Amino acid sequence: MVKITWIKDFGKRVYLTFKLWRTVLISILFLSLVLGTNLLSFIPFVMRLALALVYMLLAEIMVFGIVRLITDSAGQIISNVFYNRKHKPEKHYFPQVEQIAKKMGMEYNKPILITENPSIKSPSTNVFTRNITFPASWIRRFHVTENDAIIGHELAHIKYAPRFIGELLLITLVTWIFAFFLATITWNLTIYVIAELAFMMLLLSHVLRRNEFRADWESANATTPEALISVFEYLKAECKRDDGSETHPPLQARINKLIRLLNLDEQHTDN
Repeated sequence: MVKITWIKDFGKRVYLTFKLWRTVLISILFLSLVLGTNLLSFIPFVMRLALALVYMLLAEIMVFGIVRLITDSAGQIISNVFYNRKHKPEKHYFPQVEQIAKKMGMEYNKPILITENPSIKSPSTNVFTRNITFPASWIRRFHVTENDAIIGHELAHIKYAPRFIGELLLITLVTWIFAFFLATITWNLTIYVIAELAFMMLLLSHVLRRNEFRADWESANATTPEALISVFEYLKAECKRDDGSETHPPLQARINKLIRLLNLDEQHTDN
């Protein structure tokens, strides 16, 4: 069986960094308004055709990113549901979890689910059941204080779940308003749908990334910034590229924010 490695290479190239991804989305919105309202009717047909081709390329890149985001999330859910028949997670009670939760101003007395499932690559939280799942490899790999900081990060997701869900509902409302505005200026269904998706992904990516920063900050205040910084530096050394994704900021950006918190703590100590 021939391994088609170029598909992976192409995927890595197309799966853009957030900075470029944001540029793609903004470009799509601009071209949607231009093409949808026919503002460039005065330029030659060939140039308008070239713009349309650029628009199609950007749209394909955006759709590729959305599909990957959905399939990655679906894969994680499927592996949690089905693969765990083989690798049923074990419940472990960690006494420090309740202490961390109390520092964060919340109650949490559930066990941490430890799994040997190889499909689970990193800790995850179900904000509806309030279950935190940890890969056993992470428990073995990191020090206790580092794992406490990671647990604190997941607890923060549970603490801010109502706020996060509210933000998602707000994105939905704002997207509907934008779609209504778009419908008043263009009857082109393709432009309408792609522009609406681009607008939604632009907002969604911002909210998801901010949610991660918020969880980092909350965990660092409840545990120690040094522990999270240590974890992120380890993960950063393991990955070839630190580009982040549509849902998670680059590790270096997260480290920089935690260093800022560390510096603030040192200033308070000196005073």
